[in-house]
Amino acid sequence: MAWGGSLNKDGSDYVRNLREADNVIKFLEGFKRQLEAEEKQIVSDTINIIVNLYTKESKNDSETLK
Repeated sequence: MAWGGSLNKDGSDYVRNLREADNVIKFLEGFKRQLEAEEKQIVSDTINIIVNLYTKESKNDSETLK
């Protein structure tokens, strides 16, 4: 890895899932531009759910490393 670390299967899966989530968020942000106001809010809520999930997982992982 570029940062000098190695990942086990769980770490590799997490990074892969994080990249997929990033791609989904990019898609949703672009898709949101085509929607009406109420639909935009639903897509924004969905994006927030994804971001919060990975933020929570990241915090949990960093706390277990301490």
